[in-house]
Amino acid sequence: MIPKMLCRLFALLLVAVGCGLAQVTVPDTPAGHTLQAWLAAFNSGDRARIETYVKTVDQSQSVDGMTSFRNQTGGFELLSIESSEPLHIRFRVKEKGGPTTALGNLLVKDGQPPTVGTFGLRALPPGAVLENVSMDAAERKKVIDGVDIDLKEYYVEPAAAQQMADALKAHESKGDYDAISDGDAFAARLTNDMQEVSHDRHLRVDFSPFKMPPLTEPTPEDEARFHHQMEHDNCAFDKVEILPNNIGYVKFDGFMDASFCGPTVVAAMGFVVHADAIIFDLQENGGGQPAMVTLIASYLFDQPTRRT
Repeated sequence: MIPKMLCRLFALLLVAVGCGLAQVTVPDTPAGHTLQAWLAAFNSGDRARIETYVKTVDQSQSVDGMTSFRNQTGGFELLSIESSEPLHIRFRVKEKGGPTTALGNLLVKDGQPPTVGTFGLRALPPGAVLENVSMDAAERKKVIDGVDIDLKEYYVEPAAAQQMADALKAHESKGDYDAISDGDAFAARLTNDMQEVSHDRHLRVDFSPFKMPPLTEPTPEDEARFHHQMEHDNCAFDKVEILPNNIGYVKFDGFMDASFCGPTVVAAMGFVVHADAIIFDLQENGGGQPAMVTLIASYLFDQPTRRT
């Protein structure tokens, strides 16, 4: 039984969403209530409220990750409810700090309060065409077969690739995926099953609910917007400081465009150049450009070094 205190905390998370959602009617369902709780906590920017949300509603989230994302976007304005079921809701939001709109997908587990089963949020590129995809047996098999091929062709450790592919096939044979019809939920389950074998947190399966427009060369306007966003996000460098005992601390959440973000790297590394040791915090780092990896690594080795 959920303690009454948790129920009261969940209720508090719903407070103060009203004015931001006045133009959109959120369904009176477990999924709708959870969406309101997420928006209230996220938009508040208050670490304590975000921590309460993570503890009571979605323990798969990171408080630091949500806080950093909130700082990047400025919060979200709810634009529309795309579809709604008691435990499943799709919605569209726009970031308050920029022009980006995103499609959200939320599946919840009923309870007091409801808790998050799967949560996905994806930026919508211009020209994207939304699709209502249901994962039937044929689609699930197609995805698993595709993951199998890609793992064996591209994954850095062939033995681990084979083990992951075998694990997915074993789950499929046992019917472990038969009840999954949502794309986000299926992608999350495949990711979890692969990571249980490889322990590789950078390897994941993602689901896209829209068709991407044909690839074209970025226009000068596109480049300018991208550079503006990188400037806004400080090239993903979140914190640089000197800790007690002359320990440098550098937290950055992505390896951005080295040709543009080089001066930011120079400034960050220059700040900790006289530290006796440096902690690089990559817990929220989602990867990025290899050239940026090389640039940062160049500060750590006095000669060309190759990882084998």
